[in-house]
Amino acid sequence: MSLTTRRRAIYTGLAGHFAEEELLPLLSLWEAKYSDRPPFALNEFLAEVVQRSGRKLERARLYRELVGALTGPTSALLPDPSPMLKAWRQADGLAADEVSGPDALARETFDALSRTLFALLDPDMVPRLRRFAAGNLNGMKLDTEARLRVRGWLEQGGAQGLGSLGLEQLRMLLNLLYIGLCEFLGPVTADQVLTRTVQKVERLSLRMPPQKLL
Repeated sequence: MSLTTRRRAIYTGLAGHFAEEELLPLLSLWEAKYSDRPPFALNEFLAEVVQRSGRKLERARLYRELVGALTGPTSALLPDPSPMLKAWRQADGLAADEVSGPDALARETFDALSRTLFALLDPDMVPRLRRFAAGNLNGMKLDTEARLRVRGWLEQGGAQGLGSLGLEQLRMLLNLLYIGLCEFLGPVTADQVLTRTVQKVERLSLRMPPQKLL
């Protein structure tokens, strides 16, 4: 099945559950992170959809609908949403071809690293670490809009604030989080936490290994 047909199927399966302003970011996530993954990764994609949407969804029903769209006749699928997706990316400051480039792979790996890192920390430590990094963004040499987006990501979570960042900037942001760990936990414990984080992400076999961001 071609990428276009699979994109149409995912779009069709999601369309009945999300408004367009929610749907396009999720579709972009699928294309960047899951479009070249095996079929069983659909469950992982749905888990991320549920987490990002912040809403209670009928996950089993949504899974059935996505599988049905992926395995059913193409005549039942909605038209290719690629033009809308391209327009949304451009409006959000993303180049249309970035979904499979090195910066997109770096964002995928950074997302896994940051989620894993935060999960390993005590819950009360996470907001402190986020605030520390948010207060030390000047060294990253971001333009005003990008700085506001990254600060929003650090203070509120979500993923859209990282959309304008490239590999080198993500390395700098990860280094900021590491400096914060050293500040709060000491360098020895910080190194141990970072090592455990990297080891866990390595098991995900992402397209860009976590060492590329260190």
